[in-house]
Amino acid sequence: MIETIRFPVAGMTCASCINRITGSLRRVDGVERIKVDLGRETVTLRRDRDRVSDAALSAAVAQAGYEADMGAATVVDETGEQRRWLERLFPH
Repeated sequence: MIETIRFPVAGMTCASCINRITGSLRRVDGVERIKVDLGRETVTLRRDRDRVSDAALSAAVAQAGYEADMGAATVVDETGEQRRWLERLFPH
């Protein structure tokens, strides 16, 4: 099952942090569309839940030198996210 999730990551301070986390998560088979938000200290990504566990994501983030809070992970409604993005671009 493909899902998009968002989870907090502690310790990010700069663009290098984003690159390290993104690079580490890219090496996890079954992960795609990674977005690291430095301001919100979150990672949003798509994963194949049957192939990628929370523990695997946490380990990849830890390998980059940061701490993922998978207990606070939430599933993202992509349809709602896209709608909000379009509404910001084209307000009524």
